[in-house]
Amino acid sequence: MNLTELTVQPVELCFKQPARTSRNTMLTRKIWVLRYGHAQGECAPLPGLSPDWVDEAHWNQSLQQAVRRFNEVAANSGDTTSMEQGMQTELDLYRRQQPSLVFGFESLLKQLSNKHDPEDTSSSTLPVATLPVNGLVWMNEIETMRAEAHQKVQAGFTCIKLKIGALDWMAELDLLQELRESYPSDRLQIRVDANGALDPDTAAKRMDSLHQLRIHSIEQPLAVRYDAVLPTLCQSCALPVALDESLLVRYPDESSRDWLAHSGVAFLVLKPGLLGGFRVAESWIQMAESLGLGWWITSALESNIGLQALAQWTLAQTHRYRNSLAQGLGTGSLFTNNFASSLRVQSGFLSWESHS
Repeated sequence: MNLTELTVQPVELCFKQPARTSRNTMLTRKIWVLRYGHAQGECAPLPGLSPDWVDEAHWNQSLQQAVRRFNEVAANSGDTTSMEQGMQTELDLYRRQQPSLVFGFESLLKQLSNKHDPEDTSSSTLPVATLPVNGLVWMNEIETMRAEAHQKVQAGFTCIKLKIGALDWMAELDLLQELRESYPSDRLQIRVDANGALDPDTAAKRMDSLHQLRIHSIEQPLAVRYDAVLPTLCQSCALPVALDESLLVRYPDESSRDWLAHSGVAFLVLKPGLLGGFRVAESWIQMAESLGLGWWITSALESNIGLQALAQWTLAQTHRYRNSLAQGLGTGSLFTNNFASSLRVQSGFLSWESHS
């Protein structure tokens, strides 16, 4: 079809300041950019979190195998449509074992095909597309977190998310109480993300304290290894629970549906870049909708290449399912050496140029 071959460029992104959670601290972030003609995609596995990451040698071996297969399919395809269909069949073989790889290829194929869902408002004739997003406050010294939280509100965010779980608990609670006293719940929605840091023996008491402050939800209160006790925790606490990491070790099949139906969780936090691409993420959305659960999409520290693809897809999903919740997408402004992008955040909304 085309003499062009797919190429891969590894890129090390540098954080402007250490990205700290209860799990680890990152100074740099490595991604792999796929290019084929005018189209780009991004594979961005997260060591220690991505199911497909063993080490870089293993990752590169899998990636190069997928690149060779892509070039073979492209060479034997008569047009873009047949190539896309052939690659989707190939990607289905990777979804469970190499989820971040699939996301990169799906993003590239979406650009390459230039086909738009009629309900996809990102392809409308409007010059600008927008999404409500939360303002993220990274874990840091309490004074720094306090200042950043107030800055987010002053910048127009009506929903902020704070990373918690690795500092002194009473200091974290005091900070949240101060924020709530400054901004009532009808003005500011506060989410917290523990990244699995709470102890099962004390989690219920701490979550009750958060509920008294009218916190919207707590993301991943317990580590994945404690999933078996999650239903008991959810039943004993009024604070809604959102799951993130627990979804990365599962697949949206019937066993996961049954588990979710009895888990007591209220929200799913979906990272297409780590779950296995857009098709898998949408299967989770459909499952959440059928079970009456809320959901939002979040990035996994991708560059602006991945964020642009995520934003366009997320806009289509929120429109289709009439989801007005703040999404977890940013602009890639955490990095000193990101790619140029039309993504902008203003007054709590992510916006970008929309092309028909």
